[in-house]
Amino acid sequence: MDPRNKVVIITGASAGIGAATAQLFAAAGARLVLAARSREPLERLAATLPGRPLVVPTDVADPAQCRALVSRTLEAHGRSDILINNAGVGLAGPVAELSPADLERALAVDLLGPLLLIQAALPGMRAQGSGQIINVSTVLAAQPLPYLGGYAAAKAALERLSEALRMELRGSGVAVSVVRPGTTRTGFGGNRLGSGSERRRVAPKGVPPEAVARAILHAARHEPRRAYVRPADRLALLAGALLPGLVERLLSQAITWERQPERANTPGERHHL
Repeated sequence: MDPRNKVVIITGASAGIGAATAQLFAAAGARLVLAARSREPLERLAATLPGRPLVVPTDVADPAQCRALVSRTLEAHGRSDILINNAGVGLAGPVAELSPADLERALAVDLLGPLLLIQAALPGMRAQGSGQIINVSTVLAAQPLPYLGGYAAAKAALERLSEALRMELRGSGVAVSVVRPGTTRTGFGGNRLGSGSERRRVAPKGVPPEAVARAILHAARHEPRRAYVRPADRLALLAGALLPGLVERLLSQAITWERQPERANTPGERHHL
């Protein structure tokens, strides 16, 4: 789908990958609807973009706010063409010690939020006979890392929903794509849920958020089932599929857990690994 003159909803648009995606789609001529929990950063971003983007503060964990986001889009533009589910919150910690409340919050943002927005946007897309849903996932959905199992589980569930939805929508004119970033240089890790942090013997440099935004724009234009940001991410997953025992042993030795004092968490909406 050519984004020019298309109505594009982007969640988690206030910073990081979401903001970079908004800038790229605006340059491509899209009519943007920007969503995130806080209005002020959205307004600042919108002021720098052409086309007067619509700003709709939205907590994707709130079903009523998800429905309101799509309703405001339809009121303003009469249609929605591309839904980019980018908002996310990280979760770190040993699986044996994961807080159920933290996992519930991660599932609410990373899984149920996209589901609610899809359900709200799909009737209009089906009626117009065209549309696209792009769910931003992570390579961890296919190859989790130690101490990031809760986040990986939420994104893996999102991918399974995406795959089932793609089959259900076959012939409707509505496409479904998943984008799998690897490590991305954003503030996402600083806002994740959980107490403590993993210590890595080897820390990948990561890519800038603009690189992920380019992969999302590519997905919009070419509608692949799955899109990656770097060839290295695909190769890493291939290695995990071919040599799972070796890869798991290496990862278990390369990453350890460092506990920290309990602290209040502020869920973020910036996407990362």
